[in-house]
Amino acid sequence: MPVYSLFLLIFFAVPGAILAMLLRRELVNYKRTILWCYVFVYTAGLLWDWLSHKTGLWRYDSAKVIGIWLDGLPVEEFVGFYLLGTFLIIGITLVIRKRVKNV
Repeated sequence: MPVYSLFLLIFFAVPGAILAMLLRRELVNYKRTILWCYVFVYTAGLLWDWLSHKTGLWRYDSAKVIGIWLDGLPVEEFVGFYLLGTFLIIGITLVIRKRVKNV
């Protein structure tokens, strides 16, 4: 069973969808900043993950992932952790910024 995908769905996709609904206007206003966040995450994060996997620092259990691999990293890592995880951090930051402005 792809437990990693289920984990990403519950803890990243669902909260991310809720944040997207709450932050429709803010996401449009900060699209350039959001794109730069993704550039950083997909370069530094990917390099970090790839080197950690290649050197044996960590590994992924093939029984817990879908089974699609990109140079040793599961596809869930790219879609779930990088895409959804980064969006979740951006969304939480925007909510905090909005709340602090309104207080």
